[in-house]
Amino acid sequence: MRFTADCAPCLMRRVLFQSRLEGNGREFESVKAAVDALSEGMDPDTPSVVIATDVHSRAYAALGSDDPYRRIKEEADEVAASYERMLEDAVESSDDPLCAAIMAAVVGNIMDFGAGSAIDDPHQFMSVFDGMMSQGLGHDDTDELREELDNVAGVVYMFDNCGESQLDKVLIRQLRRMGKRVVGVVRGAPILNDVTMEDALRIGMDEEVDRLLSTGKFYIGIDWDDVPGDLAEEIRSCGLIIAKGMANFEATSDRNLDVPIVHILRTKCVPVATAMGVPTDINVVKMVRPRK
Repeated sequence: MRFTADCAPCLMRRVLFQSRLEGNGREFESVKAAVDALSEGMDPDTPSVVIATDVHSRAYAALGSDDPYRRIKEEADEVAASYERMLEDAVESSDDPLCAAIMAAVVGNIMDFGAGSAIDDPHQFMSVFDGMMSQGLGHDDTDELREELDNVAGVVYMFDNCGESQLDKVLIRQLRRMGKRVVGVVRGAPILNDVTMEDALRIGMDEEVDRLLSTGKFYIGIDWDDVPGDLAEEIRSCGLIIAKGMANFEATSDRNLDVPIVHILRTKCVPVATAMGVPTDINVVKMVRPRK
């Protein structure tokens, strides 16, 4: 996805949010570094993830922190964990357990702190949970996913946010009950409130998936020009990707991958919704197949 004018204020809002989270009095330095990076790199022909990665890298350096979201990530995991059993029960009692598990996973995507289009505090999740669940899926390619699952050996599952990943466990368990090997993919370094290897191990994700890998670097989503060899091999072997969240969509939408990818997310901003061809503020399951 290319960078748009709408991306600029969203990016700066996130930088200010994370700078205040750190609480070391270096908000001005962090925001200035981000503004400088944005003014140098803002280009409508450049992928949004490339610009955002540079902006956050320079903001983190000026802030003097390698993980300003650390405490809020841990808090988000604790809040989301309290919903896990209820959602598991819903899957077990459902006539369509795959669809029920997908709903559990998609509602977690609202835990996207600092963007201004989701929630900024994990404890706000309670106030939006029922509404998001009752809304259902606004764009639903679940049947296409179901068909694809019949034809592949496994799934590469690309995580997005902490908190959200607790609810991803519900979908991962369902995929494994369907006989699928699941390879989890986390960020290679702390960036935003996204799941790193440390975060994944803290919540026991290594016990939920068959293998846990990382993207290998500090990057928004994944850098498809620099995919670690073990991850590339798993993508080829599994034959299907499930990508959670907007960052993974932004990083992938301009690419023609060799395997189908299913995006599971909530459209929290106009640029992403426009790029997907769907409305904003809906829950989405969207299949993208390789272009011939």
